Amino acid sequence: GLYTADVCYFIGENAPIMTGGTNPELPNGYSYDFINAEVILNRLSVKDGRFVLPDGMSYKVMVLPPFKTMRPEVLQKIETLVKAGGIILGQQPEQSPSLENYPKSDMEVKETAGKLWGGKYVDGKLNYNYGNGFVFDGYDLEFLFKEIGLKEDFSVPKETPVLWTHRKMSNKDIYFITNQSDEIIHITPTFRVDKNLKPQLWDAVSGDIRGLPEFSVSEAGVTVPLKMEKAQSWFVVFTNKEAKSQYVTNFPEPKLIKTLEESYTVDFKNKDIGPKDSVQFKTLTSWSKCSNEKIKYYSGTATYKITFSLDKLPEEGGYFIDLGELSVMAEVKLNGKDLGGVWIAPYRLNMTNSLKTGVNTLEIDVVNLWRNQLIKDKNHNKNEKYTWLVIDDIKKGEPLKASGLLGPVTIKHYK
Repeated sequence: GLYTADVCYFIGENAPIMTGGTNPELPNGYSYDFINAEVILNRLSVKDGRFVLPDGMSYKVMVLPPFKTMRPEVLQKIETLVKAGGIILGQQPEQSPSLENYPKSDMEVKETAGKLWGGKYVDGKLNYNYGNGFVFDGYDLEFLFKEIGLKEDFSVPKETPVLWTHRKMSNKDIYFITNQSDEIIHITPTFRVDKNLKPQLWDAVSGDIRGLPEFSVSEAGVTVPLKMEKAQSWFVVFTNKEAKSQYVTNFPEPKLIKTLEESYTVDFKNKDIGPKDSVQFKTLTSWSKCSNEKIKYYSGTATYKITFSLDKLPEEGGYFIDLGELSVMAEVKLNGKDLGGVWIAPYRLNMTNSLKTGVNTLEIDVVNLWRNQLIKDKNHNKNEKYTWLVIDDIKKGEPLKASGLLGPVTIKHYK
């Protein structure tokens, strides 16, 4: 799809310049892009009141840079675009930044600018209808958007700890949303999309696609309640094809089936630095808190194994295993079947097709960072070290990183 932006900031022609600033600042809920003089001259046109590029990218407003210079040919092209229905915001240029055709070039700039900014200023501000378009000066973008009736593309309260981006295909609107906090959040964003489109949730971690049955439609767009775990991301996709959902709410609360609190047998794979024999963990704890130094400083893979029994299972719905907390990655097998891997929270995997009544065998391969072994080797002589670094930033006495499966490990059922 194509990136969706409402504003293009013209970076100006001062040299050297590769990008620009966002002056004035963009209000919450909108996206922007940068544009240069070459693109304006050779690729930009206006269609249906939007600045359009040949690949389909478009912008509602062009913001001019806070400079008083512009080459006459660039300003003349902008005048043509405004006449055709474009909207610009910025101050009137007074001269060319180039000595080419001087002083004629400065006269051409003054002449074209005099026409474009020919309206009457009120309290230092200009709102001038030129041809089929408009020239604004002295206003912020929030006022301008209200003036032209441009709603927010993604509307949430300003303090909401999310980042987002929007791309568009011929038959889809695709929003990528990320929770930037370490807390579970519930948000209710309004998406500026066609009101006939239906929302879907695409999970890039599991590959699952499901419909979102809870949503409402208003003049501002489609409003969808969302739940996000800490640091979680979602794709919310709007399409005219309705995706099935096995749920009646967007994010049903799961029912706890069992907590796996029994003892785990843990086999540390690297026998050079870890225990030679398997170890029993009666409670799940970080390796760094163990008194056995072969576990305390261990870096690598360890396999947790446990058997558990279930007398019965609800007939309908899905089953998930939730590993709780772990550091840092894991792969999971249930009854010899691979459930997949997890590397970001929430550490959950679908186990619907592998879970059974009676005895189940669970295996979890956990891999941690190698920093704990580096910290251990910091206190060894060179010929005693198991690891080494080209650039050594390890400090003596540095605290160890949490490692291993921390849990609690639970089995949950979704109706």
